[in-house]
Amino acid sequence: MPAPKGHEPYNKNGEGGRPKKYTDEFIEKEAEELEKWIKKPKSIWFGDFAFERGYDDNRMAEFAEMNERFSGALREARCWQKNLLTKGALTNKLNPGFTKFVMANTCGWTEKTESKISGDISNPLNFIINNVDGTSKDLVKE
Repeated sequence: MPAPKGHEPYNKNGEGGRPKKYTDEFIEKEAEELEKWIKKPKSIWFGDFAFERGYDDNRMAEFAEMNERFSGALREARCWQKNLLTKGALTNKLNPGFTKFVMANTCGWTEKTESKISGDISNPLNFIINNVDGTSKDLVKE
């Protein structure tokens, strides 16, 4: 919807709608503040930064899409947080179980078991015979 007659357009591109709440200047300032915030010793969870600033932590991802500097600051904050959580869990300053939970849900960490044994599930004896390599005589006591 265009601006009413006689009014300047709300947005620079001439489109209607309400003015942007989060301007480029605001996001630049938030990037600077995030960079300062992660250097504070009591800062642990960067989601607290958003809460303290009065917006949802999901908004930070939107800011990162809109602004390169904020994107870099957010990457740095995520890396900083991952290192802080890892060191805290390794030194038992933070609960290792909860740290594992956080890392799994925020950093994509997974716990997986890899089996070194592979073979034909329909014929398991074939796997044993193929892997014995001439040592089958050792399986039978003489």
